[in-house]
Amino acid sequence: MPKPSPQAGILNRPPDHALFAALNLTAADPATTAAAIERLRELVHKELRSQLDLTTPESPKEQPSAETGELGFESGFDRYRLTITVGFAETAYVKLGVINRPADLRPIDWAKLDDTPINPVQSDLMLQICTNSLYIGEHVVRRVQEELHDVVTVAWVLPGSQRHTSRRGNVSRGDGRALIGFLDGTSNLKPSNEPADYRLVFVNPSDMGDYPPKQPDIPPGQPSPYGGTPQQVPTFPPDLHDPPQPGSEPAWTEEGTYMVVRASVVDMSTWDAATLGDQEHSIGRRKVTGNPLGTNPDVATVPIPEPDFSIDPDGATTCLDAHIRKSNPCGPGDELRRIFRRGFPLILPHETGLKLGLAFVCFGRTITTQFEFITRAWTTNPDFPRPSAGKDNFRRFETVLGGGYFFVPALAKASQPWSWIVPEAG
Repeated sequence: MPKPSPQAGILNRPPDHALFAALNLTAADPATTAAAIERLRELVHKELRSQLDLTTPESPKEQPSAETGELGFESGFDRYRLTITVGFAETAYVKLGVINRPADLRPIDWAKLDDTPINPVQSDLMLQICTNSLYIGEHVVRRVQEELHDVVTVAWVLPGSQRHTSRRGNVSRGDGRALIGFLDGTSNLKPSNEPADYRLVFVNPSDMGDYPPKQPDIPPGQPSPYGGTPQQVPTFPPDLHDPPQPGSEPAWTEEGTYMVVRASVVDMSTWDAATLGDQEHSIGRRKVTGNPLGTNPDVATVPIPEPDFSIDPDGATTCLDAHIRKSNPCGPGDELRRIFRRGFPLILPHETGLKLGLAFVCFGRTITTQFEFITRAWTTNPDFPRPSAGKDNFRRFETVLGGGYFFVPALAKASQPWSWIVPEAG
């Protein structure tokens, strides 16, 4: 039996556009839910093979058109590098009657993440639809609504637009910027090139022995690895989840990955009115070069220097609540908590202008030891990296729209990007 392969839309270069479609399954029992998933699989198959439903001049005029028509009526249309990544929430597996579910999958708990989203409901499925033509992505969502309306409802859809790219197809150093103007994607994993990074992104049920602990073990009376005296040791939330136990991931999850979606908008009027210095202190980097504030001289280099907080334990240069200090610590074992980020900037038309933000998307081999730990133990923890440090300074500009926790199963056949592995009920 061939080794499973990761779904498309994770390791490949992100195309220009994305649509994130949150879907809910309405079937009443495992059998009909499984049938709905198979109908979704066939729909994805058609979209990825440029197959349109047959409509001709002779088609019955008294019936709805089999094809909506915005792409024409002949199959074989240009897909513009279309990928469709499908993530399953825990509720989807429950509705499918699957008992042997991914070990670290659960509904997102917004309150524990210190978020109050506009739409807090976790959907059953997440479609990440990426393409260089928004017209193609629109067709996928419209087809879901037209052909699966009896078994699936669309909870919400958000668009993402990729930042500028170079002619070689890579995000250039000066163009990989978020809508707040700072370089984005720094210190990211490189799972396509680095085996150690790949191991942090994809599940391997037989290789689960090095998950980082529930929280760092800082012996009493010892200095904190994050800087400060023995009296300035950070404290962590008492209800952090335990890491998954060795052997707990089902065999079928191999080469799958956990997906977190957190879409938010930024109060740009307040952000743009802030001084350049205030913005840099909020992020912890220089806006033009991307260098950490402690870098001197501030000259653009490749690669961008890594921050060294050990030489600034009191936050004199990089504030203790700066975004990079709260989300990218460098203590022992923290390299195992890194996540693979693949977000898309959000540009949403609004009656008074534009709402701007980010569809934050990340992938990892767990939720507990990676995204959730980073969020709960670091960024929203006011007592990290030391007591009374405050929460991540940048979060005060954000309003969360929605998102959730999902598992992206592997493909049974790499040549068939619709062949996601879905276990049977029981």
